[in-house]
Amino acid sequence: MLLPLRSLALAGALAALTALPAAWAAPASGTFTAARSCEALQSFRKGTNPDGAKLSPGTGYAILETHDAGWTRVQVPGARPPERWVQNDCGSAGGGAATPTPARSDRAPGDGPSMSGRGGMCATANEYDSFVLAMSWQPGFCEWTAGGKRGKPECEAMESGKLKVSNLTLHGLWPNRQQCGISYGNCSAAPMTLSKETIAYIGPWMPNFLYEKDFGEHEWRKHGTCQAMNPDAYFRRAVDLVKQFNDSGVGQYIRQNIGGSISRRTFYDKLKAETGSDAYRDSVKLMCSGQYLTEIQVKLPRDYRAGGSLKDLMGDQPGGSGGGTCRGDEIRIEASGR
Repeated sequence: MLLPLRSLALAGALAALTALPAAWAAPASGTFTAARSCEALQSFRKGTNPDGAKLSPGTGYAILETHDAGWTRVQVPGARPPERWVQNDCGSAGGGAATPTPARSDRAPGDGPSMSGRGGMCATANEYDSFVLAMSWQPGFCEWTAGGKRGKPECEAMESGKLKVSNLTLHGLWPNRQQCGISYGNCSAAPMTLSKETIAYIGPWMPNFLYEKDFGEHEWRKHGTCQAMNPDAYFRRAVDLVKQFNDSGVGQYIRQNIGGSISRRTFYDKLKAETGSDAYRDSVKLMCSGQYLTEIQVKLPRDYRAGGSLKDLMGDQPGGSGGGTCRGDEIRIEASGR
C-alpha cells in the first residue's frame, strides 16, 4: 500500500530519532520544574504515553537522565511506569531535591539550567556580554516538535487554516553572560505591561500574542528583565531584529523554499556572501526536528548594530559554538496549515 507523502516524511523523522546513538543519553540529577502542563512520555522516540501522564505546572520532578535530542527523563509520581521523558522546553532544570510544591519557572525553551544563586551574578540586570536571537520556523515547530500543537493556540489556528505563518517568528531575545553559561536570567520581578499598539506590532511576528500572553510573559520574566529596556521597547526591538534576519538573503532563501527544502551548505554559503566571512557560520545555529527546520539561533554581541547588514548585526568579531541539530545537507521547510 502506498503511504501519503506526509506519512513517509513522518516515518523518516521517527527513523532518524531511532537512529540516535544511545551514548547521547547521560545520567543526571536535580529538579525539573514544569512551566506548563505537557505530556510525560514512556518513549519519546515512539511518542508513547500509555496512561496519559502529564506534568503539573509549578511542580518539581526528580531528574534521572538527559538526552541531547532535547529531552529529560524524570520521576513522575503516580505514572506507570513512573520514569518518563519530557521535552526540555516544558520547564526548567536546576539543582537540589525535587519538591511537589509550586515553583517559578526560569528557563525558556533552549536555555540552560538556572544559576541565579551563584553569588547573584547570573540574575543581575545589565551585566550581559552578548545576546542570542532565537527565531522559530513556526510551521516546522508546530508540525514536527513533539507536543507542538497541544496547548498552543497559534499552532491549533495554523492547523485549522485560520492562521498562516510564512515568516520567521520571535522565540526570544536572550541576554547572556559568559560566566553564567546560558543561564543568565530572571533579573527582576518587573511586570510585563504592553500597549495595544505594541501587541498589534509584534503579533504577526510572535503569534502567541494573537491569542494570549503566557509565552511573552515567560520571555519577559526570564530575559527581558535583564536588559535596560521597558517591555514595549524590548519586544519591539526583538521583532525588528527578526524582521532584519527574515528580510536578509538567508531569510529569503528559506521563505522561497516553503513546502520544499533548502541545502544547509547553500544556506551557509549565502551567509558568507552577506557577511564576507565564513567565520559567521559559528554564530548561526540551525535547529531541526528530524529533517524539518524548527528554529534558528543567532549569537549577537552586546553592542550589535540593528537595521543594517547581517555583518553589522552580528559584529566585527563573530563567535559562537556553531553546531545546531540539523543533520545532513537537506533541510525541509514545512508550510503553514494542513
